[in-house]
Amino acid sequence: MNSNLTDIVFETPRLVARPWRLEDAEAGLNLYGDPEVVRFIGMQPITTHAGMLDMLERIQRRNEMFPRGMGGFATFERETGELVGNLLLKPLPGVSGSLTFDIEIGWHLRRSQWGRGFASEGGRGLLRYGFTTLGLDRLHAVVEPPNQRSLNVAKAIGLIHDGQTQRYYSGIELEHFQLDKAEWTTQQPAARRS
Repeated sequence: MNSNLTDIVFETPRLVARPWRLEDAEAGLNLYGDPEVVRFIGMQPITTHAGMLDMLERIQRRNEMFPRGMGGFATFERETGELVGNLLLKPLPGVSGSLTFDIEIGWHLRRSQWGRGFASEGGRGLLRYGFTTLGLDRLHAVVEPPNQRSLNVAKAIGLIHDGQTQRYYSGIELEHFQLDKAEWTTQQPAARRS
């Protein structure tokens, strides 16, 4: 197996997610150095290798503060071992910056990977991981209103739109989606056949 694909947190048919490592800095720079990728995630593009190393160290420290099994996960295409993006399952920060009890899923993909269905596949993988592996009861997603691609992904993976909110991320207005485990279970193919 490709060394990029060890320490797996969860998998989908085409994707493998694992914790970020400092050795991912160059690939991460291709993700977070792109102004179009970071446009709706509240950060400026990272322009240097040192800047990306600093971000990865912050991600690792932050992940240690989250409940076990949560965080941001470097996500690779299984077939090529190439970094596709970052999949997130973590507590949402409230207006004050302190963490809430609401657990967010999210996806940041390299622009070269847009349009391949990886965000939806990764989002479905996050739902399965959160509900079955971590045993969570409800998951949330928040999207800036102009980010039509992410709005489409949230709808495509079965999240239920709950209107707009200013409860998270310093009070900016966001589209809020959520799904509870029972709703997710009824959406699964096996549940439809019974």
